[in-house]
Amino acid sequence: MCEAPTRASRLGAQERVGDRTVVERDFPEDFLWGAATAAHQVEGFNRDSDWWAAEEAGKLPYRSGAACRHLERYEADFDLARAYGHNAHRLSLEWARLEPQPGRFNSAAFAHYARVLSALHARRLEPVVTLHHFTLPHWLAERGGWLAPEAVDRFVFYTEAVARELGGAIRFWLTVNEPTVLAKHGYVIGDWPPFVRNRWDRAARVIARMCRAHRAAYRVLHAHDAHARVSFAHSLPWIEPCRPWRWVDRAAAAVRRFLWCDLCFYLMREGGELLLDYLAINYYTRAVVRWQPRGRALLFGADCLDPHHGGDRRFDELGQEVWPEGLYRVLKHYARLGLPIVISENGIATTDDELRNEHLLGHVRALARARAEGVDVRGYFYWTLFDNYEWARGFTAHFGLAALEPGSLARKPRPAMEIFARIARSGRLPQREGTQAAP
Repeated sequence: MCEAPTRASRLGAQERVGDRTVVERDFPEDFLWGAATAAHQVEGFNRDSDWWAAEEAGKLPYRSGAACRHLERYEADFDLARAYGHNAHRLSLEWARLEPQPGRFNSAAFAHYARVLSALHARRLEPVVTLHHFTLPHWLAERGGWLAPEAVDRFVFYTEAVARELGGAIRFWLTVNEPTVLAKHGYVIGDWPPFVRNRWDRAARVIARMCRAHRAAYRVLHAHDAHARVSFAHSLPWIEPCRPWRWVDRAAAAVRRFLWCDLCFYLMREGGELLLDYLAINYYTRAVVRWQPRGRALLFGADCLDPHHGGDRRFDELGQEVWPEGLYRVLKHYARLGLPIVISENGIATTDDELRNEHLLGHVRALARARAEGVDVRGYFYWTLFDNYEWARGFTAHFGLAALEPGSLARKPRPAMEIFARIARSGRLPQREGTQAAP
């Protein structure tokens, strides 16, 4: 990854050059600026996946169908990203396309992703590639998904094929996306495949299996390329007690933080070594937790809307609180791991342009603040480039820097996309109202 920022670049210092004042960048020139996407959410007609099977069986309220037709429109989408200042792009490969039958790889699918990677490089967009972003081949799901005895071995086999066929075009890898989120929705809430409810034991096993799969894939990718940079995308909300003066609330928050945030870091270790080359953080919100002595909440705490945390709390279309301060706190907290950090996802579901603009600026300012205090942050990926199929919420959640026009699926840039472009091109934060420009 890029070199650690100098003190001057971290602090946005000024220096005199002749009779001019030169304002240093808030972010270095090689900082990664981009958007993130996931194959099933944008490509369309992912027929060999577990999600497609569930959609067709009526187990989900919405069908992905053509999604955003990114499978055929990827070049125009990358042109859009480049036109708005991006120098990197996070994408996922669809395992179900590449291995539609166990042990039988689809050469046409590999050729397609080779063209995708070539298109990114041609536009000077650094690919950050996710191997598994929630969806599984239908054949593996039928055998038990991540709970199948052969699941880890199958993932290793798939990883070896990808490294062999595509690895030369990829420097930055993410093995799996958000193990805790997949386990929560698939085995606790039960609104995602395989639609199992309240089985915390199975959720824990899925998390453990996915972490084991990461460790194995890490070794495979480094065996293929000693210079590969490998991580996994981890959902890290900021978690705090609702009533910090009550020890039971503090304990409930601590338990949730360990289970949903810190446990994966223990499970990613091998021989005491944390098998991560960088830390990839997906940050969206904070969780304010209170102790509730009933049912499962006894162990994990309940969400709290206590006025102690402010009566003007704002939430997006998915009920996630908009709280940029949480990103700063997460960065400061996990900087203790001593790894370079990339924000692999951060975004908001809304059609309110003003709120989206505030969200983007607030979070990028939090990022700059952490960097100014020495946190080694090297990239930021907005979720997402354009509105897409948002899993069980279908197309009702609007995360895109660009809107998706119904029918034509045309991409319509929102005002936040221009704000993102100005920051990415200049490496500087916009001035707040009332401040004076440097002479």
